[in-house]
Amino acid sequence: MLLFGTAGIPNCAKKDTFSGIIKLKELGLDSMELEFVHGIKISYINAQKINTFANQYQIQLSSHAPYYINLNSLEKEKIEASILRIIKTAEISHICGARNIVVHPGYYHNMDKLETYNNIKKALKKVVQEIQNYNVTIRIETMGKLSQFGSLEEVLNLSQDLGPHIMPCIDFAHLHARSIGKLKTYQEFYKIIDDIQHKLGKKAIKDMHIHISGIKYSEKGELYHLNLKESDFNYVDLIKALKDLEVEGIIICESPNLEEDALTLKNLYQN
Repeated sequence: MLLFGTAGIPNCAKKDTFSGIIKLKELGLDSMELEFVHGIKISYINAQKINTFANQYQIQLSSHAPYYINLNSLEKEKIEASILRIIKTAEISHICGARNIVVHPGYYHNMDKLETYNNIKKALKKVVQEIQNYNVTIRIETMGKLSQFGSLEEVLNLSQDLGPHIMPCIDFAHLHARSIGKLKTYQEFYKIIDDIQHKLGKKAIKDMHIHISGIKYSEKGELYHLNLKESDFNYVDLIKALKDLEVEGIIICESPNLEEDALTLKNLYQN
C-alpha cells in the first residue's frame, strides 16, 4: 500500500502542524513531511504533542532536514556542522514519530565524483554512529541539479554501503530534471524500481520514500517545481509502474499546489 501526503502544511486557515494534520485527514490524505528546511524550531514538548496528534488522526509523518547541509564542503567546519544538523533532525524527528528523514547530501565542487562519494560516505558513517538509539532512517535524496551529488546510482550505492540506517528518497521529478527531460516512459520508471529491488532487496521497494512533483529544468538540471499538469513529467506512467510492481511506502507531493496534486496522485493510484 502507498500512502500519499504533502511536503509541509497544506492550505488551511491556521498555518501550524496540528491544523495541517486535521486538514490532511479531512482531505483523505495519509501523510505529511515536516519541513525543517530552514532550521529546527520546535521544542521537545511540542514534538511529543505532534507525535500524539498524528497518531490520533492516523497521519504518517516524515521530515526534511535543513537545506544548510553539505557533506562535501571544502571547509571541514561546515561538514561537522552539517553532521550535527542531521543528528539534531534525527533526534527531533524521533520524538515527533517521523521515521524517514530526507537529506540533501551536498555538491561536487568540481571534485572527482568518487572523491565526493567517499567524503559523503565518511560523513554519513559518523551520523549513523550517533543515531543508533533513534527510530529513524536517513533518506538520501536523488537530486535534480547536475552540480549536486545525488544520482540514482550514487544514492543506491550509499544505501548498499551504509544501510539500513541510510536508504534512498527517490525524487522522480529530480531524476527527470537530472536527465534533462529524458525520463519519460513506463519502461524507464519500471527499470528504476527494478534496479532498487536488485541492489537493495525486495524489502526496499516495500518501504520506499518517494517525492513527486511537476518540474522545470534546463541543460543544468532542475530549476523549480511546477504543478503536475504544467510539467512534461509523466506521472501517470510512474504511478502505473509503482502499482504494477506492488511498491509500498510513502509518496510526498512537492508541487506548489501541495494537496491538490497529492490527491490527484492518490486518486490515480486507487483508480
